[in-house]
Amino acid sequence: MNKTPIEVPKGIEYLSQIEDFELPNGILNKGIPNCGATTLALEDRHKTIICSPRNNLLINKHEQYPDTLLVIDRFREDAIREYIATADCPKILVSYDSLPKVARCIAEPSEWRVVADEFQYLLSDGTFKSEVEMRLLAQLQSFDYVTYLSATPIIDTYLEQIDEFKDIPYYEMHWQDVEKVKVIRLRSKRPIDSAIEIINSFKRGAFPRIKDNGKVLLSKECVIFLNSVDNIVKLIDYTKLNPDEVNIIVGNSSDNDTKIAKLDGGFERGRIPLKGEPHKMFTFCTSTAFAGCDFYSTNATTFVISDNKMVNTTIDIATDLVQIAGRQRLAENPFRRYLLFIYNVGACEKSKEEFERELAEKKQLTEAEIESNNASSGTLRQKRIRDTTRLQKMLKFDESFTMYDEATDRFIFNQIAYLGERYAFDLQKYNYENGIVVRNQLQENNFDISGNQRYLEYEEQLAHVMQDEPFAERMKRYCDYKSNRAKFDLAAQTLAQKYPELSLYFEELGEMRIKALGYKEKSIREEIKLRRNQERLIAEMQARFPVGDRLYSSAEMRATMNVVFEKFGHGKKGKITDLETLYKVQTKREKPTLANGVRTPLYRVIAHLK
Repeated sequence: MNKTPIEVPKGIEYLSQIEDFELPNGILNKGIPNCGATTLALEDRHKTIICSPRNNLLINKHEQYPDTLLVIDRFREDAIREYIATADCPKILVSYDSLPKVARCIAEPSEWRVVADEFQYLLSDGTFKSEVEMRLLAQLQSFDYVTYLSATPIIDTYLEQIDEFKDIPYYEMHWQDVEKVKVIRLRSKRPIDSAIEIINSFKRGAFPRIKDNGKVLLSKECVIFLNSVDNIVKLIDYTKLNPDEVNIIVGNSSDNDTKIAKLDGGFERGRIPLKGEPHKMFTFCTSTAFAGCDFYSTNATTFVISDNKMVNTTIDIATDLVQIAGRQRLAENPFRRYLLFIYNVGACEKSKEEFERELAEKKQLTEAEIESNNASSGTLRQKRIRDTTRLQKMLKFDESFTMYDEATDRFIFNQIAYLGERYAFDLQKYNYENGIVVRNQLQENNFDISGNQRYLEYEEQLAHVMQDEPFAERMKRYCDYKSNRAKFDLAAQTLAQKYPELSLYFEELGEMRIKALGYKEKSIREEIKLRRNQERLIAEMQARFPVGDRLYSSAEMRATMNVVFEKFGHGKKGKITDLETLYKVQTKREKPTLANGVRTPLYRVIAHLK
């Protein structure tokens, strides 16, 4: 596939800043998210249709541009025609599946431009709604000018297998000024447990923090992206969050609403706040908000929780992390430069060879089924049409790639579903199985995953926010931070905010004594208990032996000491030498007295030591 480079001059942040730049007719790889491509399409002088696979993106853009027409769900065609007839320069925001409705209302398609936003989802969604994508591609052929827009277009090898993209021009933007996002990766057996730790850390006030011009800034909000609505509901329920703390950004469906309604307290689907509107501490998002939606928090940290259980819910890290990284739009939010990616390694039960064999068998079955169905007639053909349509809705091409095309009245091979299944397997098998592969994928998309020292302290903090570490490990980390205060002062603060006992133990015993105790909590607590008992013993001994001129016999001193030991439940016996060495009562031996021919030693208390 031939690519035409577009060099973006230094100092340019948005496409609108490039003189006379227009979105091209063909594929445009923006190179980076958040460069204002859809904004350009909304503000230029052309009649424009912007179609998107995600309704939330369309709603978000419509709220920013209220003069646009938002066409989703059951929008009426007469309202579309009225808008087109009255708008000076019509701009229509439409979902993939509603594009045919809009197309029917347009008399001269040649007068219009279409932007197929985030078109990489044609494949990543291919395993569960490929019929929509196939109809979309067919409908787009009726327009002369179409921009297929993405920051991370579909892998070239897959594009070349889709007829509609074989001969289409491909433009690739090269930016001089790129702000890299630091991806902090955590591989976890149970990513949902990490999500629970994140929530609990924020609830306790253990916020990530950074220094900016000597001022400590706290991230008191977080946006958490997850695979499914079910996971969001479980997290909210388990961590006992309330609606005032939570914004839920998921797809607009009755099924999602039913799941959310099961939560006690009046939870419901939310919306993405516009610039200047308040944000809640926790924002939970599914893939409906991965693409193109804008967040305007001044301090939110972004977490991506990838629980890789099913192939068709796999997050495409080569695509979606790029999308997510561009969602925080405010330059004043210093935490936008970081993305926390927590993922597991799915049980890849099939080898590459086994997958290829099964896929070939499924393809062969599909071809035979298509030939047989198209040869049928009469009531048998009608039954096969109904059966195929029903299976599409229920099984999503799980058994075969056979699809009935109503427009041609033919059974056809669903190429999008076929490529989507292969694409999903590759993602699961290669992007998740090996951490090195994850690293390579991120490097290819201009993320910063280096060990740069300026990120190191923040990375240390987030590791503690995301994990419930064994005590000895976090105690050792805290001691290390305190001994290297110049570099890790903020990390120590975050760790102590989450586990307040660490700072108390450190202040009580100090680094060397804690190290000598092996950083073990039981040993540390016993040491502190002994010290506390020792302090009480010292105070009691000093009270029993005040400084002054009174003289004590050795027997009297030992007897008094034994009374103190008995009071505190100690089985020790009094020794005069212990008074100074253990209990800080300094004595002076005076001249002994002579009684009944026996010299009796006498002692006077001369000081209480500190």
